[in-house]
Amino acid sequence: MSGRQDTPVVIVGLRGRDGSDTSQLGIPQDKAREMLNVDLYRSSFARKRGGSDAVFDDTTNEAFTGVVSSIFRHVPAATETDAELWAVDDASTPVVQRLDGGTNWQSAVTMKDDVAASEENVTFATFNGKLFIAFDSSQDRLHVWDGSTVRRTGLATPAAPTAANTGSGSYAATVRYYKVAYITISGSVTLRMSELSDALTFTPSGSGTHARVTKPAAITEGETHWQLYGSSNNETYELIAETAVGTTTYDDNVAPASYTGEAPPLVGTHTNWQSVKYLLTGNNQLIGAGSHESGVQQNRVWYSAFLGETNIGDDESVPAKTTQRNYIDLGEQEGSGEITGLGGPLDGRPLVFTRSQVWRLIPTGLSNPVYQTRPIFKGSGIGAIRHQTIVSAEDETGAPAVYFLSDHGPYRLGPNGPQAMVDDVQDIWDTVNLEATSVVAHGTYHPEKRQVWWWIATGESNDPDTILVFDVRKGHAESANRIRGGWTKYTGDLASARCSTSFARTLGSSMSRDLVPHIGTSSGTAILRGDSTATTDAGTKFQAEVVLPDRHFAGLDRRCVVKPPLILGKAGSQSLQVTYTPDYGRLSGRTGSVAMTASGSESRTLKPVESLEWGDEASSIAITVGDNGASENTWEIDAVVVPIEPRETVGQT
Repeated sequence: MSGRQDTPVVIVGLRGRDGSDTSQLGIPQDKAREMLNVDLYRSSFARKRGGSDAVFDDTTNEAFTGVVSSIFRHVPAATETDAELWAVDDASTPVVQRLDGGTNWQSAVTMKDDVAASEENVTFATFNGKLFIAFDSSQDRLHVWDGSTVRRTGLATPAAPTAANTGSGSYAATVRYYKVAYITISGSVTLRMSELSDALTFTPSGSGTHARVTKPAAITEGETHWQLYGSSNNETYELIAETAVGTTTYDDNVAPASYTGEAPPLVGTHTNWQSVKYLLTGNNQLIGAGSHESGVQQNRVWYSAFLGETNIGDDESVPAKTTQRNYIDLGEQEGSGEITGLGGPLDGRPLVFTRSQVWRLIPTGLSNPVYQTRPIFKGSGIGAIRHQTIVSAEDETGAPAVYFLSDHGPYRLGPNGPQAMVDDVQDIWDTVNLEATSVVAHGTYHPEKRQVWWWIATGESNDPDTILVFDVRKGHAESANRIRGGWTKYTGDLASARCSTSFARTLGSSMSRDLVPHIGTSSGTAILRGDSTATTDAGTKFQAEVVLPDRHFAGLDRRCVVKPPLILGKAGSQSLQVTYTPDYGRLSGRTGSVAMTASGSESRTLKPVESLEWGDEASSIAITVGDNGASENTWEIDAVVVPIEPRETVGQT
């Protein structure tokens, strides 16, 4: 028909995928139906994601034999480049190793107690230069790496001492009471201390020279000395002697009324950590929650002494003095379930999650109680499905925010309160396997690209097989409590991961400061470094594409002819495939390809896909652009230009 003009439609400024509308009509112009294995970083349309490479290709001495099931970045001092990568596998006796100061994995870490079960649920926290590790073991104790070994925190309470008469003399037959504490000393500094033992009541015979006190059995937890305390009335105790553990006895010939040593700490000052499940640091404290032991409260949150409170193992004790209770119980009688994780702190307020509730712990500034609780999602059924899905990051303004996965999908807590994020990934979330028997989900933050990555198990998979990637700068609030935009989806070998953390892109004696996701693969024995310069996932190719929804370019009531598109993007040797599919799949699509080769020295090029058009009339056209199957191509697309020619109203001939 003469006189008709082509109308170019420029598709640019994509803000992510939209899986909320099955009809596709509700998908806005700046959204795609699918964005597979692409990211939105510094892109006006899309760019293919980076590949991943095997960390063990660049390192030596790895001793893992099972699936790497937990992984963590530990910074033992103030220097970020001293970071260490820790990992735990699921061998019959789990191997725990660390990579530090180079590319050589240190020999398997010496463990006081082995990980007994649930290697995928090991959690970590860096605090006071140490690495605290919470796992299920044969002991009801938290564990800590102190730079040489993984031991139990604090020191166990010893048994009561024993005493006997010694010598021949006239030491008065005056009743007295003895208690013992074990301590660990390095140089002149006392590092940690046990609680005092039960009391021994002893009355000398009156015909000896001393009361010989024998220390109780060793607790074998690194104690170097034992302290003997005496009392005349079993109420007021004073330090009598401090003796190296190699000397097992102390001879006392002082009258109890003349004991003049230092008083012991208040009872409960050095109460030990139990075998908590989850760890968090904040407000100059270590915080722990839940328990690996049965028959105990699973809704209890513990918090350590503040650093400097006693200067003797403050981080390794949870004081339980008469006037101080260093724990708080949450929702025990409210039916909200047991604690599933800790997050934040956000604005100095730690967050506590169950599967159906979230609380803030608000510092009181007092020694008792240290915190008050405030529910965030009271009665909403919104909580975190797993500690490893709780991710500290930022929002689109750069303000701190905490992201987490609930039974109902992703959520965010930040300056604007709780915000649901599931709408654009609702189609994927509908397939999540919340009953996965291994790992349902985990996540980490990619700080360089400002992306939150969540791995989720879908369908019948019992380990994650899909990654949901949220670009915090592309997502925005479209109502008071709902976030839209920013989502892409990753598949491939990188998505098959049991655990994740962010670690240095470049390994060496000085670890690089730019962090990228690292994963333990869910099969085999491997750690992959994500978003690398590789063009495959450790040698396996993957496909990337953008699937645009059916668009009625001439209006809902008109047909149109769609001419060959033009692709604006990065120049290079890569080829791109473009497919036109008419009328919601009424007919098979037509496909063309284009090489993005530069004609000169330009960095960007505009290329027509000359072999592709839909010359027949169609009411709508869906466009797919990207790889032609799994490929090693890398590409960046800035815009797609689609020339259309409007035709008659639908129903006319």
